[in-house]
Amino acid sequence: MKGGIGRALLLAIAVMPAAWGQFQLYLVSGSLEQPLAPVYDLGPIEPGLSASVQFRIRNIGNTPAVLDLLSVGGSGFTLTGGPALPATLAPQQSVNFIVVFQSAGTGSYSASLDSVGMSVLLTATVPVELTCLLSTGTATQPLGAATVDFGMAQQGSAVTRHVVLLNQTNVPLVVPALAATGAGFTLSGSTPTGILLQPVQSAGFDVQFSPATAGPASGSLLVGSRSYLLSGAGTLPSLPAPGLSVSLPQALSAQQGTVTVNLSQAAATSGSGTVTLAFQPAVAGATDPAIQFATGGQTTNFTVSAGDTQGQFGTQASVAFQTGSTAGSLVITAQLGGRTDQQTIVILPAAVGVAAAQAARGAGTIEVDVAGFDNTRTAGTVTFTFFDSNGNTIAPGAIRTDSAAAFAGYFQNSTGGTFLLKAVFPITGDATQITAFEADLSNVTGTTKGAKTIF
Repeated sequence: MKGGIGRALLLAIAVMPAAWGQFQLYLVSGSLEQPLAPVYDLGPIEPGLSASVQFRIRNIGNTPAVLDLLSVGGSGFTLTGGPALPATLAPQQSVNFIVVFQSAGTGSYSASLDSVGMSVLLTATVPVELTCLLSTGTATQPLGAATVDFGMAQQGSAVTRHVVLLNQTNVPLVVPALAATGAGFTLSGSTPTGILLQPVQSAGFDVQFSPATAGPASGSLLVGSRSYLLSGAGTLPSLPAPGLSVSLPQALSAQQGTVTVNLSQAAATSGSGTVTLAFQPAVAGATDPAIQFATGGQTTNFTVSAGDTQGQFGTQASVAFQTGSTAGSLVITAQLGGRTDQQTIVILPAAVGVAAAQAARGAGTIEVDVAGFDNTRTAGTVTFTFFDSNGNTIAPGAIRTDSAAAFAGYFQNSTGGTFLLKAVFPITGDATQITAFEADLSNVTGTTKGAKTIF
């Protein structure tokens, strides 16, 4: 019997983990940890508010150890997030837990944080003072170590945060002196300084951020001897939205129009924008450099100054543009401060346009020159008629020629729809009897009757 009992005791001793001295408590802050001192003070905590501290317990030994004790005892203190006990921790394995303190009663508080082979004294103080809360519209949250963020605010505008002072003690308290420091931070309206608040009574006031410059800003809200951090950022005022106003008497080729950029409201700041012409030809592959602004090119700049209601093109409120000599869609886009406005003008196919015509007599010939444009690039049949000084048609009358191939070859290697037509006619007899001519040109839309040109 004695031998059996001895073996049982030895077996029990062999399986009991040596936990004492194998655990160490640490204070955790972000990714950092430091050994916990025998006494840790949570500091002053406003009545009714809570403070939480994260701790870590680690098995610092070389063998597994059983963690069967982890508790906090003391009024206002609770432990959360800890492991289910008992828990076996491998060498160097750790677990985190949180101790929370909250009390509405003023005074000094303490608790014992106990674990295997160690004990730490936790202390906290609830001063006799008002609780500061930040209103979020539908609820409130404690003001504390976290900075009160006002976000982004334009110069000249204001962002307001509402602060509530609540008496959560059992004695009447006077609202202390209130102030805001830092560029752009002020107390807005009246403040409750000096007001006596009975238990559970509250009073509120507003803190305003109105930046005078762009960039980050910081300040402090002072409530008696307490200080809360404030932050915000000033931004330049937004530019107003651009609105295109296009004046074009006729949506045809060879026209001049003007573009004006109206602003959705008077500008609060200065800036610059662009107006761009983009052309989508009706004939695939066609290009037309004649579609451009009077300032040159298909993009022009305008400026905006504070107070302006229109963009300025140099010293003018508008800029002229040419519709060119090709059918298609002309897309005009104004851009200012990341916002755009756009208009599309459809330049319809039209009959051949004649800009100038002349003729000259040579040795037994007459040369006819016709300058014009065909925005369809489909000119074909040309009909010439010559007249004498009395206005009579000279035989053989209308001379019709199919120039479709010549025009097609020309337009294939040219930009736009402009052309210069040269035709030479041999003359038998007295060329001086021929004093005028007409040139009629046809394309897919019809025939253009040429004016009688005297030479």
